[in-house]
Amino acid sequence: MLSRIERFFWFDHQIRQGNYPNAPKLARQFEISERTAKRDIDALTNQIGAPLEYNATRRGYRYSDASYSLTWTRFSHQEIMAMLILRRMLDSGGASPLSGELNALCEKMLTNLEQCGIDREHLDHCFSANWSHYIPVDETIFQQLGEAVLTRRKVYFSYQNPTRPQASSRMVHPYHLQHYSGSWYLISWCEEQQDWRTFQLSRISQMHLTDTPFDYRDPETWQHKIQGACGIFQDQHHQPVTLRFSARRAPFVREQHWCDGQQQVLRDDGRLELTIPVADYREIVMKILEHGAEVEVVSPADLRQQVVEEIARMSAVYN
Repeated sequence: MLSRIERFFWFDHQIRQGNYPNAPKLARQFEISERTAKRDIDALTNQIGAPLEYNATRRGYRYSDASYSLTWTRFSHQEIMAMLILRRMLDSGGASPLSGELNALCEKMLTNLEQCGIDREHLDHCFSANWSHYIPVDETIFQQLGEAVLTRRKVYFSYQNPTRPQASSRMVHPYHLQHYSGSWYLISWCEEQQDWRTFQLSRISQMHLTDTPFDYRDPETWQHKIQGACGIFQDQHHQPVTLRFSARRAPFVREQHWCDGQQQVLRDDGRLELTIPVADYREIVMKILEHGAEVEVVSPADLRQQVVEEIARMSAVYN
């Protein structure tokens, strides 16, 4: 998306310089296909609203309205604010391999705004963001996987599961890239397992983007890997988990959104019961322990017992 915006501004500049750009010129400049270039030109007209007019004699485009130019001043304050906030969010912890590309885009935006009399220094210091933790991702791997998802091509890579001594080789059909709590994940169909699998990008190495396309499956067949339960661990099967928070902790939990489908019940004594759908206990156990004695597992019984055993192990460490 960011590269496409850069192509838009290059095309606009060429028109205003009287160079009559066209799809082949755009394709050569950015090393993209002419088909992609034609889609960009269509988007300039249909989505951006640029008054493009094709000149058959010059074999290129011009503006039917000579006063038109594609500038950042055409963006609303809300759109500019959204871009700057996104920049800060990605900048603060290296949370995305796209942060460098976004920074370059924002620099162009800020320069144009400054030329229009808007205080760049003020804008640049209006917003900030901090990540509590994140896991870095190799930029090349991210870019290749992004291309694979968009073009529906198979990828081959080595994957290191932290609980196993040796890495495994996988050929997968990539469907979706998901960011969750400072980490990037790939949802894909694994040829070896003949099933849907979720891979953490930071554990992928030696990746190869093949030229082999795969038959795209309906999103309904893999949506259960990204939604339905609370947390990163998703499955078609999940169950309700009910936690009871103390009256002291309840006001803080009450204002939090843990996941879609959550239910809150505030008791007369000030305690709060939170019910959420859970597919795997691993993450929810860690969240329960974060709240210490301020939370109690009401149900299910096996989760309650698992937390009891974990607390006993913790107690043994300190005794």
